[in-house]
Amino acid sequence: MNLVLAQMRAMLDRVHHNEEGAVESAQIFAWIVVTVIAIMALGALLQALGVDVINWVRDQIGI
Repeated sequence: MNLVLAQMRAMLDRVHHNEEGAVESAQIFAWIVVTVIAIMALGALLQALGVDVINWVRDQIGI
């Protein structure tokens, strides 16, 4: 039983002192944020261009 507890403590100490996982998580979170911002910017651009195209077509038709 003591051997199992000692192994668990050793494992938790390695996880606690390992900062590579935190850095990787922060990078993944940053990429998610950048991706969401890019998708929102593309959506706004397409919406603005869509309005311009619709207005141009309306002007061509004479509506």
